[in-house]
Amino acid sequence: MASASPPLTVYVTYLGGSFEDTVSGMAVDSSGSQYLTGSTNSPDFPLTSTAFGVPSETNSCAFVTKFNPTGTAIEFSTCVPDSGAFAIDEGGNMYFAGAAAVKLDPTGQQILYNTPITGTPAAVAVDSMGNVYLAGSAGPGLVTTPGVYQPAIHSGQCYALNMPQPCPNAFVMKLNPSGAVMWATYLGGAGPDGANAIAVDSAGNVWVVGGTVSPDFPVTPNAFDASFGGEVDLGPERYGDAFVSELDPTGSKLLYSTYLGGSAADAAFAIAVDGTGAVYVAGGTSSGNFPTTAGALQATYTGAAPIMPTLSGNAFVTKFDASGQVVYSTLVGTTPSEATAIAVDAQGRAAVNAPAASLITQATACTGQPAITVLNAAGSAVAAFSPVTGNFLAMDSKGGLYAAGTTTTLAFLSTPHAFQTRYGGGNSDGSAGKVDLSQPAGQQLRSVVNAASFEGGNGVGAVAPGEIVTLFGNGFGSQPSVNFDVSPAPILSASDCQINAVVPFSVNPGTPLFTGPFSTSSTFVSVLSGGEAIGPMELPVDAAAPGIFTVTGTGTGQAAVINQDGTLNSASNPAPRGSIIAVYMTGTGALSPQIPDGSLGPSTPPFPAPVLNISAQIGQSAAQVVFAGQAPALIAGLTQVNVQVPPDAPTGPSIPITIGAGGYLSSTFSL
Repeated sequence: MASASPPLTVYVTYLGGSFEDTVSGMAVDSSGSQYLTGSTNSPDFPLTSTAFGVPSETNSCAFVTKFNPTGTAIEFSTCVPDSGAFAIDEGGNMYFAGAAAVKLDPTGQQILYNTPITGTPAAVAVDSMGNVYLAGSAGPGLVTTPGVYQPAIHSGQCYALNMPQPCPNAFVMKLNPSGAVMWATYLGGAGPDGANAIAVDSAGNVWVVGGTVSPDFPVTPNAFDASFGGEVDLGPERYGDAFVSELDPTGSKLLYSTYLGGSAADAAFAIAVDGTGAVYVAGGTSSGNFPTTAGALQATYTGAAPIMPTLSGNAFVTKFDASGQVVYSTLVGTTPSEATAIAVDAQGRAAVNAPAASLITQATACTGQPAITVLNAAGSAVAAFSPVTGNFLAMDSKGGLYAAGTTTTLAFLSTPHAFQTRYGGGNSDGSAGKVDLSQPAGQQLRSVVNAASFEGGNGVGAVAPGEIVTLFGNGFGSQPSVNFDVSPAPILSASDCQINAVVPFSVNPGTPLFTGPFSTSSTFVSVLSGGEAIGPMELPVDAAAPGIFTVTGTGTGQAAVINQDGTLNSASNPAPRGSIIAVYMTGTGALSPQIPDGSLGPSTPPFPAPVLNISAQIGQSAAQVVFAGQAPALIAGLTQVNVQVPPDAPTGPSIPITIGAGGYLSSTFSL
């Protein structure tokens, strides 16, 4: 099938301070304003109000932040009393479901109600009347209401520390607009069950999805699959099937309920309902016999047979009509993958946070990061994709696809004029973005990564002097030029969506940009094409950002290593213990003596050497570096490291190797 065209990136912004900031929820209102909620312990986290406290390094706070529709500013940002699942209503009131259900007014200044919850909510939804629906898991302490479908927990027994106790069941609860409990019910069988997501249709029926290990989970006569697929366990962890259930508006009737899965581990994590009442369910499976439908995008499981139970074999999307009949069911992605978020637009297109297998090559070629897949209405093809990723998704009626999540790297770039254009520092930041599926990408610079490992350097996306890097984006043309600050970068190859270039040696680490494991300065990178400037974008600079080249050239799999006899190292052609291997890499930093940007290294000794100490590890053993220097007769910045295989090195395929430059370590690849 033809690949989908990249959409226009409207904005991408960071959200965070100098310590740890995480995103646990996201919602979008009718104006296109994006709301993020999560937790922060950054004293410099951007707040517009301190009415509910301030974060500190030793005392984190839950937060909610509202961006304007263009992502260029925040309308408000405040700590809140509780975090957890998150939703907004049509009036802009905000709802949080954790130890309590909390309703906050549209300004984020006033708590409208705070209702304690005796279960553990995992999801919250709100209808057009302001009624709130919660779902999650609960033990015997849940206070149910008379007349509901399942007023008592099932009598099934589980064990903790070899002591019997009731297995948790899923639960569903409805609150009125004032926060009073209208009804609450269990939903489950003899084994452990839990709901992960909830949605309400236009008739007020309540749909919940999750995971069940109960062979007697309640199912209805019209179930798609009335039989439990089986249980797989790993110690105290138990895995079974996904479930999809529908309760009536009073919580007294189970209108529809079905298992969904195969013979291995399955669970549903996300749900969406469209205007016709159709229900879209997303999750993860390691079942080779997960049910798919004819004509589906991916009908066959492509994940490896798991050694241990996992829900990250393949992602899946299953669409039900309003009566519970399956419209389509498809797997999405290669292993490991699972879908934890889904959003649906008015055209019936479903976006999930898993890259379709057909997008993997395209994402590698043009975005450098996994893409969000947008399925067509039939579930048979990729209608679009987004290079802006996240664990939370939303779609609007105008082609807008929103994503939010937590990021620990600077491998993606914020857009110009975004609210926060650079990483705040610390362990993680929040991120938020929007793409417009109705418009083509145009000229955009998306990310800059190490050309060998395809990673952002040192976990913060740093570049180093002399590093060969790959720039991903769109609209570069056939003859672009690249500048780091005012210094031109030698270009090795270029296409409309990818440039391979060398960071000038004049780009120098210096004054710290933010608190972190290494001192960094910053550089501004820009692409010039057809008289237009794309950028500039700011990147941190470290003394080194090492990456090992791989045989595939995609930053995965077998390291590009030459054995002592001059042959290519591989699982079928391993290096003997005690022999010398040549490893090819980049990002080892400045050379001594220095050689000009874009020049070729000398073909005979002496060879310029990295100024930083080069170290190596094979398996668990330190390996002797017998040579480290500019690769002979190759582009300046390409380093050759000759390493002696230790006498106690392990044998067999996939032996790990790591190379360090100073205190900076490459990712581990295989010999």
